[in-house]
Amino acid sequence: MGPHIKTERLELRLPELDDAPDLARLSGDYDVAKNTSRIPSPYPVLAAEMWILSTRAGYRPGRSIALTAIRNGQVAGGGGIFKRRPDADWEIGYWIAKPFWGQGLATEMGEALIRFAIDDLGAERIIAGHNADNPASGRVLEKLGFAYDGREEPSWSMARLGKAAVRYMERAA
Repeated sequence: MGPHIKTERLELRLPELDDAPDLARLSGDYDVAKNTSRIPSPYPVLAAEMWILSTRAGYRPGRSIALTAIRNGQVAGGGGIFKRRPDADWEIGYWIAKPFWGQGLATEMGEALIRFAIDDLGAERIIAGHNADNPASGRVLEKLGFAYDGREEPSWSMARLGKAAVRYMERAA
């Protein structure tokens, strides 16, 4: 069910219930979760299971999608393509588990998400954002062809239990 996207080192697929303990532990690490909007820290396994079930149940081709990144049989991160409103541009987001930081996997996943957005969703413009205190994510987005659009807005972070400044970027498809 759902897409299977293979890159040189990753397999991107819908999350599976067996992923829940690793997703909860790896994405729920505060250093990871604080740079996302919807991942709590700590992240209970039961909450990860509920997210997986709702993600799988809600999957429809041509709509927003959340994927788990697998490397050598292990959960290495996750990413997605979504619209905040029906008339909005497609947006990508991603996270990489701490044991996999510094290996170029965010860029590799981002390239796959962009290709999927263009080829499967017909995206003509793609947007992304990163927390202002996470410049490494901004560098990844620049490598992917994104440029800052001048917006910096507060956005909710479940892990921070508050808002963080997010710098927005865009790229043509």
